[in-house]
Amino acid sequence: MPPRSDRTLRMEALIARLRFVVVLVNVSLLAAFLDTSHMHLVAAWIVGGLSLTYAAAIAVFRPYRRWRVFETSLYSTAIDSAAIMAFIVATGGDASPYFPLYYLSIAAVAMRFELRQALVACCLYALSYAIACLVTWGGTSNELGLLALRCAYMFIIGYAVGHLAREENTRSRQVDVIEKLNAKNARLLTKTERAARLDRLTGLLNRAFLEKEALKELRKVRYGGYLSVLFCDMDKLKRINDELGHDAGDRVLRGVGAALRRSLRSQDIIGRYGGDEFVVVLPNQTRETAFDSAEALIESVCGVNDGLPADLHVGLSVGIATLPFDAQDYMTLVKVADQAMYLAKREGGNRVRTSNDLRLFWEEMPAA
Repeated sequence: MPPRSDRTLRMEALIARLRFVVVLVNVSLLAAFLDTSHMHLVAAWIVGGLSLTYAAAIAVFRPYRRWRVFETSLYSTAIDSAAIMAFIVATGGDASPYFPLYYLSIAAVAMRFELRQALVACCLYALSYAIACLVTWGGTSNELGLLALRCAYMFIIGYAVGHLAREENTRSRQVDVIEKLNAKNARLLTKTERAARLDRLTGLLNRAFLEKEALKELRKVRYGGYLSVLFCDMDKLKRINDELGHDAGDRVLRGVGAALRRSLRSQDIIGRYGGDEFVVVLPNQTRETAFDSAEALIESVCGVNDGLPADLHVGLSVGIATLPFDAQDYMTLVKVADQAMYLAKREGGNRVRTSNDLRLFWEEMPAA
């Protein structure tokens, strides 16, 4: 019995339907059209009725999907051979019009299996057909010639269909191997792409891919619209690394990255710029709405402090730059936002400052 697969189950379904149709045709012809004077009708109807009941049950209920005993195998082929032999003997032996049943059955076995099994089935069927014919053999050379001819046809059909089935099965296995390789390659490609675009520690975009995505958004709004860039820097991470260790610092950094991502819209872009710095790109946000978003980010970081000593609670200093007011290109926006962030740091950290605050700071600086 071959391994169970989608192909073999499809073949089982096809064989079940063909078996039912063939038996139904045989019984119908026996009842309405054929000359039955040389037949043992009682035996023929018993075999035909049992075969029709079995074929209908297999076709309707499809038990081969649950129990392998109902699948086509060399054992079931032997049983089919015995049933066909009994029907042929009952309908006239060598004079029976039903000898093509062997051809159909051999073709079904060859479709389900391969060449070697099909030839074994041919031997079984040829032997049973020879027995059925010899039971009613009249001793003439013509009958012997018909027997030899029909047995030869069995082997020809079995070889041809079995060879085709073997080729088809080989192609099917090759296709399965190719599909598995394609799926594996797709997974590897996805993994490689993720590694190329994501920061390993935080799972956010890395600096190179962040810039690439930001430039895409910048092209969308360059000729009308707003875009704000937030430059975020964590407060006290260095002290955590020094006093609690870098493992603790990495956990806090991952927690802050996750908190920031949860606080943003789906269309917003965030990435790790380097160290404890993050850059957030907010499409279609003015300086005022970006300020509200920045304060929400600062608030989200508070949850990361659970379990940390009070004097090591991290914060977030944020600087804001907005297109078109502060710059027309991404790198300059990041530079202006970075300077505004340093102003927030200078004033104690854990707060938001904009490019406007930066201008006021420089205006208020005493002249050298």
